[in-house]
Amino acid sequence: MSLSAYIHIPFCKRKCSYCAFYSAQAGESKKDEYVSALVNQIMSSKDAGEKLKSVFLGGGTPSVLFPSHLTRILDALEVVFDVSDAEVTTELNPESVQNLLDCRLIKRFTRFSMGVQSFDDEELSLLGRLHSSNQAKEAFSALRNFGAENINIDLMLALPGKNHLQKLEKTLDIAVSLSPEHISAYILTPEKGTSLFEKYGQNNDDLSSEAYLMACEKLEKAGYEHYEISNFAKKGKRCVHNMCYWTQQKYLAFGPSACGFDGNRRYRIDCSTDEYVKNKGIVAPLLEEELNGTELLSERIMLSLRLSDGIDGETLNEIRRNKEKERFIESLVSSSLAKYNERGGISLTDRGFLVSNNIISRLM
Repeated sequence: MSLSAYIHIPFCKRKCSYCAFYSAQAGESKKDEYVSALVNQIMSSKDAGEKLKSVFLGGGTPSVLFPSHLTRILDALEVVFDVSDAEVTTELNPESVQNLLDCRLIKRFTRFSMGVQSFDDEELSLLGRLHSSNQAKEAFSALRNFGAENINIDLMLALPGKNHLQKLEKTLDIAVSLSPEHISAYILTPEKGTSLFEKYGQNNDDLSSEAYLMACEKLEKAGYEHYEISNFAKKGKRCVHNMCYWTQQKYLAFGPSACGFDGNRRYRIDCSTDEYVKNKGIVAPLLEEELNGTELLSERIMLSLRLSDGIDGETLNEIRRNKEKERFIESLVSSSLAKYNERGGISLTDRGFLVSNNIISRLM
């Protein structure tokens, strides 16, 4: 079983209207203190010497850190782990891309994930984003000019407001014209406690369906493999780190609110940034769940059905022992919500992905 690492950077220039993730603003001294604590946690890892398949810097916004901060984090990882063949990803926002444009630094990342969300300025304002459509395009070009060969663009679907489908079509056309290696397209689900939810409430199911199917059709037609519910990639450019999550591989957690998995147990670094800094990054993880063999199998079915690869023939035969579930599977195929795959199992179609939660709960 391979091993990956998630590094949480809990800082942003400003909280977006839809964001429910753990993040806050911070000055230079607080960032210094945080990076020192983070480096100390990395250096103290009990998994020192292990080979990492992927490293993912997420947040928050990792690109609000200075190049010196990012260099310290990458240096610590290289000292403690074997990252020689790892996919090393950092998230970034267009308005802070400048912090990554250092030739020595940018070559240490093998993948960049840019939070664009929309190429329409009205929608960007609604989301509370700090960049404009033009700034997003310029940031993408800047990464390319500095040698970035593997870039992901994050987009949001089913945004509230007027004429979203027309705006989405324009956004998708621009995204495809930039030719990123990977596009993540998520249906926006406003969460309670966010300003977007307070203003608009839950999203519209019909709009969500139309927006999602439009994105699937356009991106697949442009040559992107729809390999996971919300993710599209050029050939050979699936996100290694996310595939680790979806195939139940082990991953380490560094930073407050970061989650990890050791093959059976899921845990979280359950503390505030201030507490994390005070304890120099050494905080006992909170055990969230311990999975037995049956639970791991159920989770594997759920995760496999999120992927275009689907479940294999052996797993399908196991499910079919239950006659009610066998009939349900046949109904999925006959209604084009699922299809038989090359592994003798089934995979969900684009329309199946739209109702995947209901399908998965029935099969589990």
